[in-house]
Amino acid sequence: MSQESFVAFLERVAADDAMRHRYRERNLEQLLFHAKNEGFALTAEDVASVVGALEADVILVKDGDAFDGDSRLWRSMWGLRHLDYLLDAVTARYTEAELRGFLRKLNPAVTT
Repeated sequence: MSQESFVAFLERVAADDAMRHRYRERNLEQLLFHAKNEGFALTAEDVASVVGALEADVILVKDGDAFDGDSRLWRSMWGLRHLDYLLDAVTARYTEAELRGFLRKLNPAVTT
């Protein structure tokens, strides 16, 4: 499942500075292409669904903010490359167990 693969990709990039450096300036199409070459089964749709759900969870649950332009999360993205924002402002807010649990809530078919 590509949602699982995308979460695994984010975890690996967060743990590997060289990989993060390679991917940080790539656009989505380039990221998908190169990630597939590294064994990650990603689609743009699954990337968008995971990122959107994680962002909403950070805003509404973790920060307790309204889901609008004044949320702290939206302000934290300014001036960052999108991958850096995802790693530093979004997924860094989760433990590995929380990310896996979140993925299971997002898609009950997930077994990890």
